[in-house]
Amino acid sequence: MEDDVDDLAYYRKTVEVLIAGGFFNEDDLETFIADMAFDPNGAPHATAVRDHALAVMDAKRAAEAGWPAVTDWDRLARAFDALEAGGILALHNAGMTTSDAHGDAWDLIGRDPPGKWRGFAFYHGQDLERVVAGDALYIGFDAVAEGAEAKRAIGEAIVAALKAGGFAPNWNGDPETRLDVPGINWQKRTNWVRKPAPRGTAAGNSLWRRLFG
Repeated sequence: MEDDVDDLAYYRKTVEVLIAGGFFNEDDLETFIADMAFDPNGAPHATAVRDHALAVMDAKRAAEAGWPAVTDWDRLARAFDALEAGGILALHNAGMTTSDAHGDAWDLIGRDPPGKWRGFAFYHGQDLERVVAGDALYIGFDAVAEGAEAKRAIGEAIVAALKAGGFAPNWNGDPETRLDVPGINWQKRTNWVRKPAPRGTAAGNSLWRRLFG
């Protein structure tokens, strides 16, 4: 019985973090719940997890209405757009690990004409989990050209773009070290695919504050 409670708590927390990240909508939830059917520890809790996730989604919708018109995430997205305009592929939520992110970036670079990209920047799913929890956002990077100087130039360009967006990134100049961006209030509006249910806005905001402050 205790194991069942722990499994339910794990899945509830998992969907809370996914929803808070802003990249997880109703369609993603249905895929997540379907995948739970293949997990003997998760399958018994699928309905409870789905109901909890829908309540958290409703709360996030309500909270989003009170967010600033331009959030920290919007400024981050603009900085990433500026990097891409300068030939640096910039990926949000790229896989779950650094290896995943590098694989995604090199795959995308390989699909485009040679010379379009001079490097790439990214944060991955574990970075997203940490920033949702209130930690700094870590950003990794690499260069298409070989050599430390080419990679350092990509890091310098990322720092410049972030500073232009109003952030205060930390980086020691080492091309083998990721940079971090402290103090981000992670408020990414979700790309919802369904209209919100007619539920109380005040209650939704209260739930969101309890979960994420």
